[in-house]
Amino acid sequence: MRSLLEVRPFLPIDLPLVRRLAPLGVSFDSMTSLTRGMHALGDAVWSAVPLADLGTPTFVLRQDDKAYVAQFRHKNGGQHAHVTFIAPDLDVYGELAWLQLLDTMTQYAGRRGAQTLKAEVAETEGAYLTLRQAGFSVYARQEIWKRPSGPVPANVIDLLRPETDEDAWAINGLYVNVVPRMVMQADTPPDTGNGLIYEYKGRVLGYFSVQEGKYGIYVQSILHPEAYDQVRQILASLLSRLPRAERMPVYMPIRRYQEWLQGTLNWAGFTPWASQAVMVKHTVARVEHLAFKPIQVLEGIKVKPIPMIDCLKSYPAVKISPARECVNGISHNRRSGKAQSSLARVSGGLARTDRAER
Repeated sequence: MRSLLEVRPFLPIDLPLVRRLAPLGVSFDSMTSLTRGMHALGDAVWSAVPLADLGTPTFVLRQDDKAYVAQFRHKNGGQHAHVTFIAPDLDVYGELAWLQLLDTMTQYAGRRGAQTLKAEVAETEGAYLTLRQAGFSVYARQEIWKRPSGPVPANVIDLLRPETDEDAWAINGLYVNVVPRMVMQADTPPDTGNGLIYEYKGRVLGYFSVQEGKYGIYVQSILHPEAYDQVRQILASLLSRLPRAERMPVYMPIRRYQEWLQGTLNWAGFTPWASQAVMVKHTVARVEHLAFKPIQVLEGIKVKPIPMIDCLKSYPAVKISPARECVNGISHNRRSGKAQSSLARVSGGLARTDRAER
């Protein structure tokens, strides 16, 4: 049966609609929301440029006098996509259109090569239940900590250094050692390129990915428990390297597996600001070209050919005992007749960035 709600990609004629609805939306992307705000219009326009992977895929749904807009971000070829926002909020028209938009974004992300579609939302909001209904599951929980604008530490021992291209392997190793396997299935290491490294005795024990925007600074951290004794000095070094923190807030999302950092964040002037569930839905990528292999048919039954191994040709230096013979790669004992083994092998306080800060 054909759906009554038709979702289509953004077109230039939708500019007034996106401009009107974006401020009424719910953000599911903490980093984008807290650094750039709801920057939906420019991203949507770039996404409409043909033959280019620019902007963020944006979708429009119209139903009589009602209209909706949704957007997600994804680097073409990347394994994970992230819902940016859906507008308007659920309490305006209801959840049916949201479900249709989420389903369309999941399919489109899969066609782009993404294996998952992620969203960050407070478990106390109605959007959380709608995401569950749409097939999203909770893979992690995080607390976003906020430090208001103010003076940064001075005269501190700098324990950090800028990352280099040679650090990529070490950062990935740190990520694998710290992040639980279940979370790794639906998440990626923080964006590299402009991060800061904490190195101790030749080992990378800490990494900070820093994203700065018009409205704030967003810092994703990966710290090895072995850095516990130095964590205060590390955090002071981090803030001293963020001069813009004197004029704008700094946000740090802390996952449950790094809760041991919370005491130090309090010491550095951070306070809990939003609690979120990191929700994920797996996509199904369409197979464009099927690969066929011929198989044998014996009396109407399909049989997969079994590779044959000639022991004498494969291992010419091996002498076969007269009491044994090799048949189809399996060594057989003539005396007993028994075969022997062969070789085997932002929402929740974040969703809408503080109006005053905007």
